[in-house]
Amino acid sequence: MKEKRIFKAQVKVGEKNNEPVYEEKEFAVIRPNVQLQNEAIKLREKVWNEAFQEGNLLRRQLDDELKKRKLWNNQLQAEYDTLQFEVIQNTMKLEKGGIKLNEAREIAIETAKKRQQMVEMLVARSELDNHTCEGQADNTKFNFLFANCLVYNDTGEKVYPGGLNEYLNDSDTDYAIKGATEFYYLISNTESLDDQLPENKFLKKYQFIDTDSRFIERGTGRLITEDGKYIDNDGLYIAYNEDGSTYRVDITGKKLDIKEEPEDTFEPFLDDDGSPIILEEKPKTKARRKRATKKTVDADA
Repeated sequence: MKEKRIFKAQVKVGEKNNEPVYEEKEFAVIRPNVQLQNEAIKLREKVWNEAFQEGNLLRRQLDDELKKRKLWNNQLQAEYDTLQFEVIQNTMKLEKGGIKLNEAREIAIETAKKRQQMVEMLVARSELDNHTCEGQADNTKFNFLFANCLVYNDTGEKVYPGGLNEYLNDSDTDYAIKGATEFYYLISNTESLDDQLPENKFLKKYQFIDTDSRFIERGTGRLITEDGKYIDNDGLYIAYNEDGSTYRVDITGKKLDIKEEPEDTFEPFLDDDGSPIILEEKPKTKARRKRATKKTVDADA
């Protein structure tokens, strides 16, 4: 059982020309100890009780509430059940084998799409679940543990020494988002859920997708679209020369005539007469140097 998971993420380290500057750093999420888990359990109970006193829904009331708000009905349930049945049938075909590899590829891709449809159908249920007593309590427990278990990998120091509140005010950063995912895998003793799906296992095993789940050409590893067209890392259509170099093409495969633009393409603005407006830069004046004075420094600073 792993005691931590290491990952890399972007951290803002400053600004240049009014644009943020980022640097990649290495983080880790560590498994919470018994004391921390006990604190999280107590916090969960507190949040559950508060939510219940405020009159929030319980999970067992979700189905009735969804139907009451017309977010779910018998027809949607039937559509969901059909998709689930088709996913199971396709999975059995992939496990059984005995069909052409390209046909199996199409089945795997279709299965992934149907599974995504199922997820999208449950969005309303998931959002409402977050407001139930159990949903609020579970989310708070997870966030509390994560806030106290995200560290810098080189020093072991906490990223959020201020705990839960500091994390909640900083939860949209790259390291917070990636870290929360890694922490979920750590405490649930699982790897990426997507990697465990039968259709993705098949596509990866037979080299139809790469480690980032992008479609690739089997045998060459070149990036392609779902229908087999070559693309680059930016998703733009390309074609290959005999020497392995590439050139841009349109969706039909026709070569594009792309001229490289010079780096500095700015031209002066024009006045009403059409003449360029040239701004005169003011000469910089040297700042007056202040005389150093002795200051008293707080010993705890």
